[in-house]
This record gives sequence, C-alpha cells and structure tokens, in this order.
Amino acid sequence: MNNTIRYTKFHSNFKDLTSDEVEALLKQFPKGIIAVDLETTGLSPLVDKMIELAAIKVKPDGIWTYSTLVNPKIEIPQFTIDIHGITDEMVKDSPLEQDVLKPFIDFCENLPLIGHNAKFDTGFLAFALGRHQFDLPKSKVYCSCRMSKKAFPDTTNHRLGTLVKELDIPLENHHRALDDAIACLILYARSLQVSFEKDKYGKMVDYSHMFDMGDYCTSRDFEIPKNLHGIEEKLKKKHLIWIKYRGGSHKNKFRPIRPTSFLPMPGGSVLYAHCLLSDLYKSFSLRKIAEWKEMDSADLAEWAPKASTSN
Repeated sequence: MNNTIRYTKFHSNFKDLTSDEVEALLKQFPKGIIAVDLETTGLSPLVDKMIELAAIKVKPDGIWTYSTLVNPKIEIPQFTIDIHGITDEMVKDSPLEQDVLKPFIDFCENLPLIGHNAKFDTGFLAFALGRHQFDLPKSKVYCSCRMSKKAFPDTTNHRLGTLVKELDIPLENHHRALDDAIACLILYARSLQVSFEKDKYGKMVDYSHMFDMGDYCTSRDFEIPKNLHGIEEKLKKKHLIWIKYRGGSHKNKFRPIRPTSFLPMPGGSVLYAHCLLSDLYKSFSLRKIAEWKEMDSADLAEWAPKASTSN
C-alpha cells in the first residue's frame, strides 16, 4: 500500500465476498452497508491518533473500498508497531488526519457502519471529526463482535483473529485496516445468515446496534479531567490502579481496575477498564471518577494474579 488515499470500485465478483454474503447484507441493509477499521497509536481516542483508516462498502450497484495510511504527527510506539507493523517511516508522507476525514465521510454516504468492537473505531472517528469541526455522519453503528456472540456462541472467544480461524473467514493481513474491515463484513454477513435462519424477530441485529454516530455531541468537552491525567501513563503500561467511583454497587469506595482506554461515547467520555472486583470490562464515566491512586506492593501481590491480560 502506498501513502495515498485509495478509493476503488469493484464489481459483484469481488473475490473476498460470496454472492450469498452480499445477498444477506443487502437483504438486511437494502441501501448499503459499510465495514470500517482503524489502526492507531494506542487504544485511547482521547490520547492516541489514527495511523490507518479503511472501509469496504457494499451497495446494490457495486462494492467499493477506501484505504489510506495517516500521518499522526506523533511517534508510533514500538508496542503498537509490533501489532500492526506500521512504522513512522511508512506514514511520514501520508495525508494528515484532517485531510482524510472529509473524503471518508463522503464515502460513507450516511450508510450504516459496522466495526468489530465498534465503539473503539467510532470513538476515534467521532473525536477526530469533532476536533476538526466536521459534521458527524448520520450512520447507525453496528458491532460484529456483539453480533457474533449471538450467532456463534460456542467459539473459543469473539476476537476477530479467533473468529476468522474458527469460521474459515479469509484474512491475509490481520491488524491492517482494510483486511480487518473485509473480515469484519464477512463475519457480519455470516451472522446475518444465522439470524435469518433462527431469529424470527431480528433481535440479534437489534442487539448488535450500538448507537448512532449522530448521538455523539461534538460540542461536548472531550478533555480528560486534570485529576485523572496521571492515569494516562498507567494505561499505557497496563498498570493496576484504584479508582473511587460515584456509582455502581461499590459507590464511593475504591475499586481495583486495569485501565484500557479513555473512550468518547455518546453519553460522555469514559474510562474503559477491567474491573477486578467483578472480573468484567466496564465503562466508567470520567465525570463520576472522584479520585484515583496507585497500588502499593501488597495491593499488587493480591490483585495482579486476577488481572490477566488474556481476558
């Protein structure tokens, strides 16, 4: 892939999608559907930047792809290079974030969007669009991960890399945006086929609907509160911390977490984290985090064994 935006139309014989898969997608979304994927410098839209943006669009009159590397204007951390293989040298002559957003929005045509763990991809897009004062698309957002949990409950887990292997979905370059977007679309198409067979009332599709892009409010203050700034470094290093949260069953008491991402959401920005009390991944509203503190050695000895990064 070179460093220019690629905007390509294919015809109905696009080799990655079967005619049955295209038919399933257009049966559910007769005007068209788009799968989108991003590669980024990290997991937090409020801190990190996109370095690759790609999408595949299926409409009744054809199939299109959009693909571009993005210059983030910051150094790409080695731990993310180890995942996607995208280096500073590869993106140095690529378009900037603000230059890829308008062509991408035009490409979307307000059609429904699908992503695997869609709140991360759309979080990056919403925050970037707000930062550069672009209007948000009116697209509905669906999650192939949520859909796969209903359609294929017996798979080992619902990571994209696992699902493509167990469901024999072609994926040549995992963690490159266009390849992952195509795999995501095929996964959703196959989930729809299961839905048409077993789900008379369409509840699986309803379950996979996350929110609408228009639900984000670009005028909302996306800044991380000053009292939470120190969490950024802990998040990057995957350190365990305590937070005191003004809500939930452990209201106003410190709870142990492993922070994963600062994430913009339609209802306001959240800290997405592995809560070690419940052993669940949860979204904690930034407005409701009263304070945080580091763990001492005794805390770590108790909680670290419960914080497996394999979850």
